[in-house]
Amino acid sequence: MRRFIQLSSILIILIFLGGCTSNALYDDVSDISEKNIGILHSNVEKDVMNVLFPHASVMEYDKVISLFLDMESNRCDVAVMTQEIADMVVKRNQDYVLLGSVATPDGEDFFVVVPRENIAVGEDISIKEISFFEKIKGSLSRNLFNEKAMHLIWGGFKTTVIIFFFGAILAIILGAFLAYLSISHKCLWLYKPLSWFVMTIHDIPSVVLMMFFFYVVFAGAMNGIFVSIIALGIYASGALYKVFKIHITQVGKGQLEAGRMLGLSSYKCYRYIILPQAVKTMLPLVGGELKLLLRATSYAGYIAQKDLVKAVDAIRGFTYDAFVPLLLVSLLYLLLSWLIVKSLDYISKKVFNND
Repeated sequence: MRRFIQLSSILIILIFLGGCTSNALYDDVSDISEKNIGILHSNVEKDVMNVLFPHASVMEYDKVISLFLDMESNRCDVAVMTQEIADMVVKRNQDYVLLGSVATPDGEDFFVVVPRENIAVGEDISIKEISFFEKIKGSLSRNLFNEKAMHLIWGGFKTTVIIFFFGAILAIILGAFLAYLSISHKCLWLYKPLSWFVMTIHDIPSVVLMMFFFYVVFAGAMNGIFVSIIALGIYASGALYKVFKIHITQVGKGQLEAGRMLGLSSYKCYRYIILPQAVKTMLPLVGGELKLLLRATSYAGYIAQKDLVKAVDAIRGFTYDAFVPLLLVSLLYLLLSWLIVKSLDYISKKVFNND
């Protein structure tokens, strides 16, 4: 838990420091004449901007969120857009304000949106200054503590947990079954093609595998959550199969033979002699594979599933703010990873308490 808190603190500091790196100050619209100006090509013509600001670098964007992400990273300095979009942006995100408007030769007005911190507040500009803590409060409020954002986050979190939980169960069952067939040398007609299939699947990137299962194997006829569970379960079972097999065989046949000489059945030899020793050494590796499976759930958005990453994209598209949503999803993945490790530690202590 201490490590989780430390990583969370570092992320918070880095993200909020990263959002305060721009130093340019603007008194009025004339100050942007030599800046990087971002426009939406769907409602502002680049040729018109080149006439109004001949010394500026005009950058075209397809989406509003792409424009403001570049403004956050300082690749773009200001945004010029129609009044309707400018008012919407300023209303949804208090980190941005209207610097003023410019009129085209045809008499059409476009409005200039800049980061609030870049305004040189003077006598002619009445813009309320916002403290650092007010910025944090406002960012948390619009990205987390509103009905739409909370609904998206909770829905994405549930989807991620469901895919991971049932995908992990499928991976463990399939991996253990393959390990059993390999060690017992039973049903070779089933073991050989199944092991070949699983190990081949494991060499394919998980995102490609999920898309292949969804769009080709099931042709969109099955719910994406079930497809994700099946694809990721098969994908992770290959690594778990190797972990199970290696750690069970490393215990040694001598202990199995000794158990049989004492009159124990094969089942009891594995249950009371082989498996307790193998499980104790394999749990850390199993935890690592489960954390990799958790990370792979972030690709569910590629098959139109509203997981945590998809929820963050939706929030960014609504608030034009990337820092807090990305911070939140990072912390949630860290929390889930921490829970995996602690759960396996608890199992280890519970099972091997008297070892």
